[in-house]
Amino acid sequence: MRPVDPDPYATAPLRTGLEHLHAAEPDHEQAVYWFRVAADAGNAEALALLGWCQLEGLGLPRDPEQARIRLEHASAAGSVTAKFHLGRALVAGWGGAADAPRGVVLYITAASQGHADATFNLAACLDAGWGCQPDRLAAKALFLRARAMGSPLRAPGLRIRQRELDAVRDLARRFEVGSEIGHLVEERQHEIALMQELVHHPSRRKRRLSAGQKQALARLAGVAVVIGGVAGAVAGLFGWRGRRAVSHDAGPTSIA
Repeated sequence: MRPVDPDPYATAPLRTGLEHLHAAEPDHEQAVYWFRVAADAGNAEALALLGWCQLEGLGLPRDPEQARIRLEHASAAGSVTAKFHLGRALVAGWGGAADAPRGVVLYITAASQGHADATFNLAACLDAGWGCQPDRLAAKALFLRARAMGSPLRAPGLRIRQRELDAVRDLARRFEVGSEIGHLVEERQHEIALMQELVHHPSRRKRRLSAGQKQALARLAGVAVVIGGVAGAVAGLFGWRGRRAVSHDAGPTSIA
């Protein structure tokens, strides 16, 4: 974990706090003390860690509302750690109203900057449709990416079907370029919206789609798409619910 602020008066207490936090027998109260010292000196990463401790109740009483305020300030100051934990609070509704779409945006930003656990949580949101359209292929690729980055989090029962393998591998390769994560997720979300329109409004499937739209649907699904059979062929790949087909692949039950 790298300090955001290079000021030695802020980073030295931060390092001391991290030593207490990661000791064989962690001393959370001492960690909080030194995080507070560093945060008061203007270190955004220390403020983020102080907010995280307060969010979890480590070394000080749990106070999600105050933690969220601290994480907001640290996130605005550029802390990737703060963006990750603020994303968690927003998706879960800790310390205030839930705002899953904004939480997803924060996960994307942190994942783009190499945060492994944010990458996992972004995958979980895409898998379940928290704050975004469900996109199981992208979710599976990001779960693999998070594991490769060293995240200890695991998606219980994650399976990649044979027919999905090439598409998931291709997406995983594209997600390796952090700066492309936001663009790729946004692009696929737009394409999913188009596919949902076709699934929910059968009469519109008969209209003539542009070559680009057909290619987008084929790329999105990872299979050859026949427009007349869009619903049955691809809806299950995204975990769509309600009147939509639901994939039988197991997925994560929590982002905590």
